[in-house]
Amino acid sequence: MSKKKDRNKKVDQEKNWFEKTFLEGKKPYLWIVIVGFIVYFRTLFFNWVYFDDHVLILDNLFFLKNPGNIFKAFTMEVFHILHASASYYRPMLTISYMIDSWFSGPNPFFYHFTSIVVHIITSCLVYLMFIKMDYKKELSFFFGLFFAVHPVLSQAIGWIPGRNDSLLALFFIASFIFFLDYFKAKKNKYLYLHLTFYALSMFTKESALLLPFMIILYTGLVKREKLFTNDLYKVYVGWGSIVVAWFFLRSIALSGGSVQYTPEHILGSLWKNSPAILLYLGKVFFPINLSVLPTLQDSTLIYGVVALIILIVLILLSREKRLNYLIFGVIWFVFLLIPSFIRPNSGYVADFIEHRVYLPVIGLMIIFAEVSIRDKIKHSKDTLRYILLSLVVILGVYTINHSGVFKDRMIFWQNAVENSPQHPLAHKNLGAMFYLDGDLENAEKYFLNSVELNPQENMIHNNIGLIYMNKGEDEKAVEMYKKELEINPGYDNAFFNWGLLEYNRDNKELAEELWLKTLETNPDHVGAYTNLAIYYYEIEDEIKSNYFYNEAVKRGAKF
Repeated sequence: MSKKKDRNKKVDQEKNWFEKTFLEGKKPYLWIVIVGFIVYFRTLFFNWVYFDDHVLILDNLFFLKNPGNIFKAFTMEVFHILHASASYYRPMLTISYMIDSWFSGPNPFFYHFTSIVVHIITSCLVYLMFIKMDYKKELSFFFGLFFAVHPVLSQAIGWIPGRNDSLLALFFIASFIFFLDYFKAKKNKYLYLHLTFYALSMFTKESALLLPFMIILYTGLVKREKLFTNDLYKVYVGWGSIVVAWFFLRSIALSGGSVQYTPEHILGSLWKNSPAILLYLGKVFFPINLSVLPTLQDSTLIYGVVALIILIVLILLSREKRLNYLIFGVIWFVFLLIPSFIRPNSGYVADFIEHRVYLPVIGLMIIFAEVSIRDKIKHSKDTLRYILLSLVVILGVYTINHSGVFKDRMIFWQNAVENSPQHPLAHKNLGAMFYLDGDLENAEKYFLNSVELNPQENMIHNNIGLIYMNKGEDEKAVEMYKKELEINPGYDNAFFNWGLLEYNRDNKELAEELWLKTLETNPDHVGAYTNLAIYYYEIEDEIKSNYFYNEAVKRGAKF
């Protein structure tokens, strides 16, 4: 009997040691913050990768650095596109960049710092969300840790534009948590907080339209509560008001023409890209085939198939499983993932960038919370804890190593070509990086690879035109610029570069015409304002020269 008491005492001591170290008070949050910062510390010193970050930030610093433009962010397309391809309405992402720009300007340090902070806060909210859903504190803590270190989520932190999905998750989860508080306490302060964070999530990404559906599903399916009560009517009215406001402001922002989706196109995209569910599932279970620009053509689904089999087996072998929670987890994962499968151009190579699984992955965690591991952690043994902590360390070390692919533009695009050799965008942009480094031979090589993969690839003929222009083959360059404008008639840089060529050939009136067309397609093109100011100064048109000079300076140009 004494041996049994000693054994029980030892188990209690082990349990107390773990709880005192990791679970007491606010320690779970502290550990998540420490681990998350350690894993992503090196990204603070990463550079721009020239994949949307230069367009969203570097090309728009004149706008971002002006605090008076905060409200304008709600009535502008995120890329400031005025023609029919405009489709991304992301006010909160723009505002987050504005705040970064006030501290960092063109230096990427503070942008990376903010991305780390957003990720750490979201990881803490994942822990809190599982607590609010009445899961054990220990299990919730491990989910928070795994979320903080999982390699598949690293693109949302290491790649600055990936922040859009971590911001969405932060607001989405916070709104969900405050709804649970309101549902339990029926206090209006929680209702207002829920609606505030729902509004923030809506103005971050349109996927937030699914939050009301997830909440209704959780209330009716998981909690089996009535959906038509006076308390819930307040929530419904709040949702409706926010969606109407969002739709109105979005329509203003995209008034220049947005991508139109027909039901046939949506269903076709979903069906064509649906295998990507297995692709993402495999990356969550086996994060060993990660890529900065993954495609179905260059990826294997075998990891996803194996992961699906493992998941099904775990569910079937679980003695105690709540079917309603499992269904909720599956719907959370699938429904929050599939909006990214809808693409405006079905003829273009679709990529399945890993930051898009940032919020959906929580659905898989809910499923895991309902399988056997839940019971094992409930009656936790020290060995199981060490195994899970070791797994956190292994994933963290792997993430530290993998995050290096976001270090700079050359490493980023070399990884894209290596892992997605059939993607024309990868070759095109790697060629652009060589061009920026003055390596015209390699630049031309990868530009031609891109054309071979997709003769209709946007911007590629403009890039080849730059090669010819540098070689002094002006007629070939003009032919490329014209070809680009046939394919992509709203591309400002094709007009601008063609104007440079004509100016250097002393066809200055044609150059003037082309630079004015540049500003028609992009009213914020700094180079066009600068060159027109110089041109009008040369021909002694003081009024026009002063006008374009002032507009150029306003946008950050230096003379």
